[in-house]
Amino acid sequence: KGTINTLDFNGEDKTAALYESHYDNLNHGFRFQPQNKFPPSMGLSLLLRHHHRTATISSMEMIKSTLRAMKWGGIYDQIGGGISRYSTDYRWLVPHFEKMLYDNSLFITALIETFQITGEQEFADYANDVLDYIDRDMTSKEGGFFSAEDADSEGEEGKFYLWKQEEVLEILGKEAGTLYTDVLNVSKEGNYHEEASGHKTDTNIPHLQKSPANWAKDLNITEDELKKGLEASRQKLFDVRKKRIHPYKDDKILVDWNGLMIAALAKAARVLQEDTYTSAAQK
Repeated sequence: KGTINTLDFNGEDKTAALYESHYDNLNHGFRFQPQNKFPPSMGLSLLLRHHHRTATISSMEMIKSTLRAMKWGGIYDQIGGGISRYSTDYRWLVPHFEKMLYDNSLFITALIETFQITGEQEFADYANDVLDYIDRDMTSKEGGFFSAEDADSEGEEGKFYLWKQEEVLEILGKEAGTLYTDVLNVSKEGNYHEEASGHKTDTNIPHLQKSPANWAKDLNITEDELKKGLEASRQKLFDVRKKRIHPYKDDKILVDWNGLMIAALAKAARVLQEDTYTSAAQK
């Protein structure tokens, strides 16, 4: 209610146009940095408001495609959940493996708001997955939220998160292992490049290059069957990974970053009607 300065809308329109001019149509997200891509969650939240006000189709397409590219990419931990700080390439494949509380808070908010506007369940599912990670690995016994998890373990960046194909096949067995390695792009030669030399290793960052719906169609099974199979495999790999040496956890509890996560939990609780998120925010 009351008078709204039209300059506010002009600024929003100009910002939306700026994002569109930097949009990566091939890999999604925005090319603002010379080499890296950072999760643009606050920008996506702005574009959501722009779409809601103007019904601009391109804004919504950028939002949904970018959220999917991040969630399916190597920047997202496909085994344990949570988004890394940034991708070192334009394809969202190779992250700087450090996980920050604020990035995950803003990612959850963008996902929940996208679900609010679109009603598409996948974005609610993605938010629930991040929130499971926060509850399991980033919440203190008093209820506050830890700041970060390091990129390194045993002196090597990403070692905790990388997989050899033969290791995955041995854990899952031939049938389930072949499905998982095909869908999550876990190859014998590996897809992870050494940062210094750029050479491929025989280790992999699990990630998707096409949607579960398209994979299910190609495999002639239902999407629900595919998801159930992948989830069973993910849990087995997670149980094995738990035995590895974990990255260092920064257990500082910062007021501002906790405020972001509390806000994300409150929004998720209201939109998804999930009382456990309300309790977590209150605690």
